[in-house]
Amino acid sequence: MAEIMNGAEAFRFAAADRPAVLVLHGFTGTTQSMRYLGEELHRRFGYHVHGPRLAGHGTSPDDMATTGYLNWLGTAEAALREMAASHGKVFVTGLSMGGTLCLNLAARFPALVAGIVPINGCGGRLSAEMSELVLAGDAPDRVAGIGSDIKAEGVVELAYPEVPVKCVRDANALMGATGNLLHKVECPTLIIQSRQDHVLPPPNGPLILQGISSRDARILWLENSYHVATLDNDRDLIVERTGRFIAEVASDAGDS
Repeated sequence: MAEIMNGAEAFRFAAADRPAVLVLHGFTGTTQSMRYLGEELHRRFGYHVHGPRLAGHGTSPDDMATTGYLNWLGTAEAALREMAASHGKVFVTGLSMGGTLCLNLAARFPALVAGIVPINGCGGRLSAEMSELVLAGDAPDRVAGIGSDIKAEGVVELAYPEVPVKCVRDANALMGATGNLLHKVECPTLIIQSRQDHVLPPPNGPLILQGISSRDARILWLENSYHVATLDNDRDLIVERTGRFIAEVASDAGDS
């Protein structure tokens, strides 16, 4: 088994009889990018929180190259089923590809998902550079990593310095397929989108908002963060708005 990088471990903060929140990190990243959000949702709001390490992540690019989108989906699906078995419907939040996984789970497992908070997720719109890469027959085996798109000075994301192109193609397939499922998302949704994002185009936020079928659909624009917003200047705003959204939805569900 591949050795897990220090800081990339899965985390869990247990709480009985409280809303459960599944927290998903992004492509080539690790749980480090989501740990603050998970810790604070537990500390400030008392939620039960689990942040799994997606297959092939937090180890090495060589290990990642042995995985693909079905493996990443499998990690998220297994965590969702486990949490739902003990806590009922689960709230899901995620960054980047983790945000795409939020949308995917909500579309495919509506009976298990109470609400979602995708953060700089992809609703099917990719950068031109990524599209050109996945279509290039002469692409190299590896390209430079996409981590640490962060506005705050001195903050570094724990992510791979290089990425297997095979996995970039798999991520492209996952994001495109999920974009085609947006209309099946009917649960309450809070979309969090940075105005400036150098990894995924910001128009993904409105694209998701327009594509889903949720009657309760909202968008929060971040003015002071780049792609890895959960580690950036708006990280506490993300905690507060996500925590309040979950509390509101859970309360409404309890009243119904």
